[in-house]
Parts: sequence; C-alpha cells; structure tokens
Amino acid sequence: MFNFLKRLFGRGRQAKARAEEGPPIPEASNITPVKMLDLNIPDEALHNEARFAAYLQERLPFFGDLISIDYDAGAGSLTLHSRNGDTMTKFLSNALLALREKQGQARAEALLNYLNMTEAMAGSEELAQILPVLKARDFVDVARQQMMHAVKDEPDPPHFVYLDEAEGLIKLFVVNGETTVSYVMSTALDEWGIDARELAEVAQGNLQKFLSKTGLQIAKRSQFQYVEVDGQFESSVAFLPNFWAQVQEQSGGAAPIAAFLSRDKVFFTHENDIQGLQLLELISADLSDVPYVISPDQYRWENGRWTLFKRVARIEAPIHH
Repeated sequence: MFNFLKRLFGRGRQAKARAEEGPPIPEASNITPVKMLDLNIPDEALHNEARFAAYLQERLPFFGDLISIDYDAGAGSLTLHSRNGDTMTKFLSNALLALREKQGQARAEALLNYLNMTEAMAGSEELAQILPVLKARDFVDVARQQMMHAVKDEPDPPHFVYLDEAEGLIKLFVVNGETTVSYVMSTALDEWGIDARELAEVAQGNLQKFLSKTGLQIAKRSQFQYVEVDGQFESSVAFLPNFWAQVQEQSGGAAPIAAFLSRDKVFFTHENDIQGLQLLELISADLSDVPYVISPDQYRWENGRWTLFKRVARIEAPIHH
C-alpha cells in the first residue's frame, strides 16, 4: 500500500481514534500545512467508468507520494504510480457499484476503502490465485449441510464467503491452485485481515489477469452466442461489465440476456431477439445432462448489474425402469 494513502486517509479505527482525541500538536511552527482532499463525490462523477477515472485522475495526483494515474478503458482499471516507483492497479467496476449506493460521508469512506488496500493482500500468494465464481443462491445452504453431515465432530463448520449478485445468484470465491480449486471460507478472511468487498476487488483484478492468459472467445450456435474460456470459468464472465457493455453496443443498444447454465456453459442473446430468446429457453430448460448446474433462468444486463429476466422451468429427466 502506498505511504501517501496512510498519511492522507489514515488507517481505519486507529485514524478514527486519533481524530476523536483531537488534532496533534505540531512539534515545530514552520511545518508546511497538509493539503486536504475533497471527497464530496458528486453523482455525475459516477456516471460511468471513464468519468469516474477522470475524476480520480484530476484529484488524487500530487498528494503525498502519488504522482500520476493511468486509466485503461479496455480493462476498466486505474494504475496508480508513486514517487518511489511503486505501482498499484485498481479495477473500477466494483467501486462504482458500491459508491452509487452511498451518499455524503458514507460515499467518501467507501472510496477510501477502495483505495486503501490492506498490506496483507500484497504478501499472500493465495490471494493472487483468488477468482470469483457464479453460483445459485441455494448452493451455499446445500454445501454447508453436506459439510456438517460429512464432519460430524464439527457441527458448525466455517461459512462460505459470498456476495449477492442477482436474484437467485451469488458471487463466491475460489483459490485456483495448480491441481485443485477450493472455496474461500470465513476463516481465511480473518487470516488475511480483509472483508468480502476487499476480497471481491482482489478477485476482480485476478480475473482480468487470468483471462488475459486464457483468452475469451465468443462462438455462435444458431441464434445465440456462447462463451469459451477454459472449460471451468466461463460463468465468471458475469463479472465483466466492459464485456457486456460491448455486447450491448454490438446489439444496437439492446440489453444482453444471458443464461448461466453451469460453470462452463454461458449462452446469451439480446432482449429484442425473439427467436434467439425462444431457443435460449429451450436449451436452458433441459439441464438433465449438464454437470455443475447454476441456473436455467435468464438474466438481463443493464448499467453494470444483472436482474432476473425470466424464470425457466426445468425439464425433468425421464425415469427409466
């Protein structure tokens, strides 16, 4: 973490405690006054990523050690450069969603949380392997019951770490190891000294890096398109606002409609494609031979968020006697 962030924003409760004690007494009368950063973030600065990036580029440099900020529109990221040569890359999508929901001082604090990453993140090899995954909401309840049944001497196993993504969908986090993939549990957050929102920011950055290595391809089948990544993390494209914004632009502004059937099957079309939507519903209804099912339902993307578009009844597999 940049030293300028520590000096400018303080460090959590310690900074708050010092503020309650009153301002420190200067040791010398010739100390240069410290510039204060205006964090009254207007709504118009949060209209889109580009405007938010421009807002931060204008206000953050020249405070303390930070000298410049680069904006990568393709990745939706800011790279902060400090005077001593250190860099830190931050992705804007999660921050925008969090800031829009808050006002006044709460919005300023949300920005500080976004910028002021804890040092624990930088030193953890596991954190560099964290990726976000999409799951059905009931996955957590079912998996937890299975854990309690499997380990009878531990009636209260750790909880899964997750964030709500849309109706019926959640964002979980996994450590993507060389040979295994394991879910992040609440005990890991305690060890790393971070919360779920901070973990989501780390996972978003890791996802961008992961996809830059594996690639992301769009293929077409009949009237709808589907995503190809690596056979395991296709559903994680749900967390790429820039990708869906591009899909929407190519559809003439019509909102994308997607079905996240399983971790490796993501099909999509747009809201004005009647035939494509009908075909999407047909393939979504029959999940009898699809492993790692997420949901047959259709979701609509708009303004960086997924909302339920249409529930799809699953076709039950026939029972053979």
